[in-house]
Amino acid sequence: MSDLDGQTAHTALREAASQVLDNHDLVLEEIVVTGPRSMPEVRLIVDLPEDQLGSADLDAVAIASRELSDLIDADDSLLGPDPVVLEITTPGVDRELTAVRHFRRSRGRLLSLTVDGTLYRARLLAVTAGDVLILRQEPGRDDRGRPLRMPQGTSERLDIPVAEVSTAQVQVEFDPPADLAQLIADADADADPTASKES
Repeated sequence: MSDLDGQTAHTALREAASQVLDNHDLVLEEIVVTGPRSMPEVRLIVDLPEDQLGSADLDAVAIASRELSDLIDADDSLLGPDPVVLEITTPGVDRELTAVRHFRRSRGRLLSLTVDGTLYRARLLAVTAGDVLILRQEPGRDDRGRPLRMPQGTSERLDIPVAEVSTAQVQVEFDPPADLAQLIADADADADPTASKES
């Protein structure tokens, strides 16, 4: 497998894909090329812009996929004259969060993070302009479903610079907090105090 994201060989494809995706409020995360040269498989991983929450609309992804496929068929300069298998997909839940934009897209989600060898289970509420994560620790439940408690004296809130995060991944959950929207709004105001003054 070769990840050709950012390489000059696919600059034209990246630019064309970005224009198509922009019409559907989607952004290109990366380009991955696999398979034999005779029939390469080109996978474009797309997502919502970093200032939006939620998941990409699958209908929009399907429409963008058809439009981009037509464009590639009509323009050999994008991937050459030979046939290719084109797939447009969204990031899976098992994706490692590595870039600041990944964290911004994950606001409101429960994360598993490793910082200086310590594992945290915390909900990402905001990312400051200085790329600091504002998190709320959530210890989870025991095997009987009872809420776990954090050690006494442990702060619920964590402020961790993205640069200090060794690993981070979104956790699948089925019962997010009922007050999640308010938690995010409060954290956003805390992350950018000028925003509340301007509104």
